[in-house]
Amino acid sequence: MADSVPVSDVVCVDDMGKARVMEPVLADKVSDLKDQCAEFLEDIELYRNAVDNFIGVLDNLATQIEREKRDAIIVSNELASLPIRTEQQMATLRSQIEQKTVELDRYRIEHRTLQKIESEQTDLINRLSFQN
Repeated sequence: MADSVPVSDVVCVDDMGKARVMEPVLADKVSDLKDQCAEFLEDIELYRNAVDNFIGVLDNLATQIEREKRDAIIVSNELASLPIRTEQQMATLRSQIEQKTVELDRYRIEHRTLQKIESEQTDLINRLSFQN
């Protein structure tokens, strides 16, 4: 038992009369270290809360950014389709103009025909009126 330490070197009595397993200077250092650890843990907890709040803010910003990106994509798609829709509307209007032009020509021909018939009937009425 050459490695054994005498009990008087390990067990001490502190100023308050408590038995200590270590020296008072070492016990004070351990107590200070314990206090520092508690403060460190409090600081770590504050840091964790700050990081959690920061992550929450970033999550909210990310959600807003995604919403804005989606809206921007929708607007971009609408702008990209605008020339196509305009061309389609122009083609539809051209087609309607052509149809109306053909209809107008048909009505003009029909009007001339009706005028001719009216003229012939007026002539016929006049001839018949003069014969009597």
